[in-house]
Amino acid sequence: MFVPASDERKLAKVGAYGADLIVIDLEDAVAEDQKTAARAQAHAALATFPAGRVVAVRVNGIETGRLDDDIEAVTAPGLAAVVVPKLEDAGTLPAVDAALARAEREAGLAEGTVRVLALIETPLGVVRCEELLAAAPPRTVTAIFGLVDFSVALGVDLTAGGEELAYARGRIVIAARAAGLSAPVDGPYPDLDDLDGLLASSRHVRTLGFQGRVALHPAQLPAINRAFSELGAGEAAHAERVVAAFEEARARGVASLRVGGQFVDYPVYELARRKLSRLAALEPPAAPGD
Repeated sequence: MFVPASDERKLAKVGAYGADLIVIDLEDAVAEDQKTAARAQAHAALATFPAGRVVAVRVNGIETGRLDDDIEAVTAPGLAAVVVPKLEDAGTLPAVDAALARAEREAGLAEGTVRVLALIETPLGVVRCEELLAAAPPRTVTAIFGLVDFSVALGVDLTAGGEELAYARGRIVIAARAAGLSAPVDGPYPDLDDLDGLLASSRHVRTLGFQGRVALHPAQLPAINRAFSELGAGEAAHAERVVAAFEEARARGVASLRVGGQFVDYPVYELARRKLSRLAALEPPAAPGD
């Protein structure tokens, strides 16, 4: 969930909403004449979030001339990552890596403490996404698809089904995984009142290989979390059987077996484990006495 660095009221509230990642925004959500002052506000906000909250800052793009100063200003304890917008050049992420290394040394942080999220949101970024992500430094976690800016650049309207985004989504998912990165994050669902549409859209992009999506409003978080964590009828029980059977077989030196008619090896086992982990995050165990 993104929050403007210049809005102290929203900064004070966003930590309570339960988003997996909070992104303090220095870019699009901040007026041009407030961008310099917003750096100090973003830095100060990092220390205010509850323990366990994962907080990133979206810096301004390299083409603005602000990126290095943004990184220097916000690199501090509590910063988990920077989001790099409008990625189009293969030299950008290595340059960000070098700037972060300098800022980490100055802040007394171990090199590599601050991670990177690559925001691909232009037609050129999509065309080059394989090259861009293949050149990403080790601190890069994954890509985010900036679908709103992308659709504007194409001159197309966003639809509930998202057919106009299918090509770009597929390219980004494959490019991220080919580069050895985590599954990418999809962009927002812009209709704030259509929670059923949000749920259906999020379920769809999960099948494409995305691990989550950007939320525009706290009311969207339950549907997004549900879509990316839920399992269908019988799917959880089957995943549990797969994990249990494979671990028992592995203890006997066996790494391939059959569970309920399905061939199971390490990749299938790992997928089942990830599904159960995400389901557990959605539905934590009941407290004693519940």
